[in-house]
Amino acid sequence: MLEILLKLVLDTNIIVSAFFWEGNEAELLRKIEQGNADLYITIEILKEVEEVIKRPKFNEVMRKANLTPDQIMQKFVLLSHLVIAPKLNIKVCRDEKDNKFLECAESAKADYLISGDEDLLSLKEYKGISIVRTSKILQLLNE
Repeated sequence: MLEILLKLVLDTNIIVSAFFWEGNEAELLRKIEQGNADLYITIEILKEVEEVIKRPKFNEVMRKANLTPDQIMQKFVLLSHLVIAPKLNIKVCRDEKDNKFLECAESAKADYLISGDEDLLSLKEYKGISIVRTSKILQLLNE
């Protein structure tokens, strides 16, 4: 039987939560590590994640986890498929910094964009790509 993997794009808040705290996001990251879903990123997403995890407010969390920003970025890149596509210049989100996630999802032909950001979640879907919380994806992956 042919198994179809879900193609996912994760918002920065989901990625950061997955690496720093135990919970749904960490469980989703483990599912991706186990090959239960494919993760897609762009250079723009990579840059934002790196900038966010280097913020001083995360120093203590990283120290306790015995992680460096470089180790987190390396693992993130290894788990991901890099989407290199023409910039789509999507201008749908109220917070224009969120458009990069829609651009990645559209270019990757993703099934889901996972976010905790109400600006993105309020869209519900974009060009057939469902925008959902982590719990929804975990339900699907656990079926």
